[in-house]
Amino acid sequence: MILRERDIEIDFTDAIDGMVFDQMDRNRPNYHSIGEMHRVDFIVEFENAILFVEIKDPGNPRATERGLMKFYNELENGTLSSTFASKFIDSFFYRWAEDRLSKTVYYINLVTLDSEFLPYLSDEISKKLSPSGKNAPRWCRHPVQNCQVFNLETWNENFPQWPARRIEGELDEEEV
Repeated sequence: MILRERDIEIDFTDAIDGMVFDQMDRNRPNYHSIGEMHRVDFIVEFENAILFVEIKDPGNPRATERGLMKFYNELENGTLSSTFASKFIDSFFYRWAEDRLSKTVYYINLVTLDSEFLPYLSDEISKKLSPSGKNAPRWCRHPVQNCQVFNLETWNENFPQWPARRIEGELDEEEV
């Protein structure tokens, strides 16, 4: 199953189901109808887990200077990690309300940054999500099992079974 977000596509070869969750076209079957909520780009289901996948592409050769400045300012001031966290939380809530979260959920992000920025962004997003891995005595389960950020190179090193690649496509001027 190949899912595409602008110039990036990922082949989730062994997925049971998957969709572009950030669907904005009312005429498409996966349109979620709540525009105020943040949404991850993809939701992919496997036999034992569900992946929430968010993609940001500041490394796109056609990214505008304005878009890049906005991206890097948001990375530096923490707004970007808050946006990533909000996308997970709202998407989780939406899928919970649909009763579609019976498996462990992982939050995986593909951001075309230099590798040196990836651990920092992973840590910043994780801090804004549930206390996964920490003792929460009254919780029977945690919303997210793990949150990681990869670029194309590290994604393909860690997930060779789900190859990601840049393809020809168009980039919206306002987003990277």
